[in-house]
Amino acid sequence: MKKFTLLLLLLFNAHWLLFNGQPSMFNGQPSMFNGQWSMFNVLANDGVYYTSGNVLVPLRETDISAKKEVLEITLCKDSFATVTVDYTFYNNSEDKTVTMAFEAAAPYNAWAPINRQGSHPFIEDFTVLFNGEPLPYRNALVGITANFSSSEDARNRKDYLAPLDPNEWKGYGEVADSLLPMDDVLINPALPDSFCSFAYAYYFDAPFRKGENRVRHTYRYRMSWGVGRDYEVSYTLTPVTRWRGGQVDDFTLRIKSETDREIVMNDSLFLGAPFKLKGIGDIYQLQSDYWGYSQCLFAPLMEGNVLEWHSTNFAPKENLHIEPLYVLKGGVRGLSNQGRVVVTKDGSEMRYIADSGDNYFIEVQDYGLVPKAGAKVKLREATKGQGFVYLNSDIRKANVRQKPSLKSKVLFTLDNDGELPEGYPCLGFVSHKEADGFYKWWYKVNVNGKTGYISEEIANWDSIQL
Repeated sequence: MKKFTLLLLLLFNAHWLLFNGQPSMFNGQPSMFNGQWSMFNVLANDGVYYTSGNVLVPLRETDISAKKEVLEITLCKDSFATVTVDYTFYNNSEDKTVTMAFEAAAPYNAWAPINRQGSHPFIEDFTVLFNGEPLPYRNALVGITANFSSSEDARNRKDYLAPLDPNEWKGYGEVADSLLPMDDVLINPALPDSFCSFAYAYYFDAPFRKGENRVRHTYRYRMSWGVGRDYEVSYTLTPVTRWRGGQVDDFTLRIKSETDREIVMNDSLFLGAPFKLKGIGDIYQLQSDYWGYSQCLFAPLMEGNVLEWHSTNFAPKENLHIEPLYVLKGGVRGLSNQGRVVVTKDGSEMRYIADSGDNYFIEVQDYGLVPKAGAKVKLREATKGQGFVYLNSDIRKANVRQKPSLKSKVLFTLDNDGELPEGYPCLGFVSHKEADGFYKWWYKVNVNGKTGYISEEIANWDSIQL
C-alpha cells in the first residue's frame, strides 16, 4: 500500500522539518485539480543547516540568536507577491561561517518538471544582502522521507530527516505519471512504495562576525489561486526556532496590498498582541468552522493600508496563512447553493459570515456585527426552495422555460441591465438529462407570480435578497 498520506501528517506534527509547510495551498499557474485551477507553494523563514554535497540537513544553532525580524509581504496587482525579510542576528561566539537556507515547497498540481538545479519555477528576483553586501547563493532540492507504516510511527520517530540522494530520487517529468500520486513528491524506483515530499532551497554561506549581523533577502513569487479564491499566501515562520533560544526576540509582521482586498488570516498564532491597521477600515476577530479557521482575523487591505503586528520573544508553533474573506462566505453567489442567514427579531436578514464573540459577523451592503441575543442563524439551500436567484452580470437577456430543459417552451424572457441585480425567489434546484447525454442544472424560480426554470449556466444563487 502506498504510504503517501503520511506526508501531510508529518507536515502538521513536526515543526522543525526540512521544510516547514502547510499541506493545502493552491498557487500560481493554472492546472486543473478537482475542478480547481491551482498550485501549491509554501515559503519559509531562513533556517540553519549543514551540507553534505547538495543535501541540506537542518541544525539547531547554539551560538547565534535571532534578535530581530521584520517580515513584509505585499500582495501585488499582477498576481505576484513580494516578500522582504530583515533579520538582525547576534553571534555570541567568535567569527564563523554558517550555512543558511530559505525553502519553498514544490509546486502542487502545476505538473511542472522538476528543476534539478534547485531553482523554484515560480520564484523571481531572489536576493541576499549580508551586512549590507550582496551575497551569492546556491540552489538545491531538499526532501523529507516518509516510509513509515502508520501515523503513530511518524509521531514517535525522530530520524525522518534521512539525507536524500538526488541521484536516486525521481520526480514529475522523469518517471511515468502513473508512478506518482501527486506532482510535488519524489519516488525512488528502487524502493517499492517509497515517496518523498520535496522543496526547493536557496542557500548561502553567511560569514558571521562576533556580535551583531544583518541578513536581508527579497523575492517575488506567484500567489496561489483556485475556485473560490484568487490568491493565497502561506509563509512558514517556525524555522526561526532553530536559532539559539528557539525564538526571535523582536518580531514585526507587515502586510500590504497594491489593490483593495479583504483578507482573513489564521489568528491563533498572534493572540499574544493586537494587530494594528494603519489606514481605513476595522479589524474583526472571528471564529469560524471553515477548515483551518477556528480562530481568524479579518482586515480590509485597501490600497495604502498597512496591517502590522509586533511581538517580543516570538516562538511560533504555527505558520502564517492569508486568504480572501470570501472563503468564509457560504452562499455567496456563484460559489455555493447553500448558505447561512442571520435573522433578527424584527425580521431583518443578513448574510452570516462568522461568529465574533457575543456577536455575529454579517454582511448586507457592508460588514458589521449583530448581537447573538435575539437573533438566529438559519441554513438556506437552493434544493429546498430557499434563497434567491440572480442572473449573471454579463447576461442581458435570459429565457425562463416551462420545464427544466433546453427543449422546453420559453415562457418569457428576462431583461438584465447589470446595474442593480434583481433577485427571484428560488423554488428549487433540479437536474435534467439533455439530448447530448449530459445533465444540466436548473433553478426553479418565481417571477412576478409566474413559475419557470432558469439554467444554472446563466444564473447564480444567494442566501439573501440584495
